[in-house]
This record gives sequence, C-alpha cells and structure tokens, in this order.
Amino acid sequence: MRVAVLCWEESRPWVSALRQGGFSVPWVEEPKGEVHRQVAGVEADLLLVDLTRLPEQGVEMVGILADEGALDGVPVVVVTQKSEDAGALSDKVTQLTITTPKKMIAAVEAALAQRSKI
Repeated sequence: MRVAVLCWEESRPWVSALRQGGFSVPWVEEPKGEVHRQVAGVEADLLLVDLTRLPEQGVEMVGILADEGALDGVPVVVVTQKSEDAGALSDKVTQLTITTPKKMIAAVEAALAQRSKI
C-alpha cells in the first residue's frame, strides 16, 4: 500500500515506522508552498497528514485538496495531539481518521482496511 505523507520532518519516527511496517512511502515532504499539490500525482492509497506542528497550514492544504477532488476515494489519516485541530476537515473529507502519533500505524491499517471494503 502506498501512503503519501505531508509531514514536517522526514526523520519523524512514524515515517520510519510506516516503512518498517511494509508500507510504501513514495513521497515525504514538508507541507509548505504548493508542494501538497503533488499528492494527486502520487496515486496513493492513503494520505497521512502531520498536524502536530502548524496545524492550520496542514488543515488548509487538505481542504484545498478535498475541494479540488484530489482526495475522492482516498482515506486521510491526520496525526495530531489535539483532535480539535482537525475538526474543520470533518465536513470536507469523507474518509477521515484522527489519531495520535502513538496510534498512527493502527489508524493507517484500519483506514486502509475500511477503504478495501468500500
């Protein structure tokens, strides 16, 4: 399974954990500028978004992608310490999972399992 990741630091332990868990992480980038627009070209099975730092920027980028239809059928897992940071996305993303860094792998697996049922 291919997981596109918008995170602040590629060295984040959970990015390594995804790779060690057998997930293909074809693209890891800091969510700045227009780089988030590359998500549509990755053909990912899931989008993982880091909201642990500068959550407003991550929420804005996911909102733009959702408005453009780039997330149609793509589950989005948001990693945050405060679930209220992702609250604005619940109206825009149909397959949204909000989780903490410690539960990230389980959330990714559950979201992908749910996607395969749809």
